[in-house]
Amino acid sequence: PKTYDVFLSFRGEDSRPKFMSHLYSYLQNAGIYAFRDDEEIQGGDQISISLLRAIRQSRISIVVLSANYVNSRWCMLELEMIMEMGRNRGLVVVPVFYEVDPSEVRHQKGRFGEGFENLISKISVDESTKSRWQRDLYEICGIRGFVLKDSRCDDVW
Repeated sequence: PKTYDVFLSFRGEDSRPKFMSHLYSYLQNAGIYAFRDDEEIQGGDQISISLLRAIRQSRISIVVLSANYVNSRWCMLELEMIMEMGRNRGLVVVPVFYEVDPSEVRHQKGRFGEGFENLISKISVDESTKSRWQRDLYEICGIRGFVLKDSRCDDVW
């Protein structure tokens, strides 16, 4: 059985104070049970079992791709799991491109590409993992989602 209606994947420093707080409140007010993780994995820590369980037990995952999303190993591990669940277990994946151009995400260009390369070199990712992450970033851009170019989102709600 599914425990959550929605799993929210996001990079807190980019979107928590603005967009994510609005989105989470909106979902709650609509009676939608959403999982949002407010912790960050430190250093070499692995993505937690409870976080993986939350992804597995969700019907939908909203992935908020922002400029610093790819600067986080945690976010990339979440994305990898979300995309795998989307391909193999029917998880509905909804991308939100938050102040980032989808083409930069798809091809890892611009600020998004710089962040991706910085993460890869910082944590010494092997080629297999890098290729999976690049595939996941490419594939999520092929899914219908939302592009939010203006961080002033009060009028959205």
